[in-house]
Amino acid sequence: MGRVRDLLTAAQRSTADKAAIGLSFACLVHCLVVPVAVAVMPAASGLAGLPEGLHLLSFLVAVPISALAIVAGYRRHCAVLSGVLAGFGLALIGTGAVAGLDVLVETSVTVAGSLALAAAHVRNSRTGARVAGPNRA
Repeated sequence: MGRVRDLLTAAQRSTADKAAIGLSFACLVHCLVVPVAVAVMPAASGLAGLPEGLHLLSFLVAVPISALAIVAGYRRHCAVLSGVLAGFGLALIGTGAVAGLDVLVETSVTVAGSLALAAAHVRNSRTGARVAGPNRA
């Protein structure tokens, strides 16, 4: 007991990965759709204006959810690549949230981070689903 794997059941690990994947894609949609919508429809710019702090808040929500899912998955399948991808993705998302980059660079960095993070969770979920055995449940 006391290990992260013991804190989450297989269903909870799967749910955590799915939630993290959903959040990554929500970030991706936000980063790609909102600027396009604002550029295409100047009248909508006032409606689409979200507080700049939303990026930092989203990052701060993504870190613990991703960490919990990735660490629990690692405890189950011992595959390192999911953690490396997740760390890389979170680093890019964090950079986009706090570095004060040009809008195009910030969007590019954040989109790349969201895709890397989503890929990490997909890999984590699939790798965990392939692991079998009574001691790995």
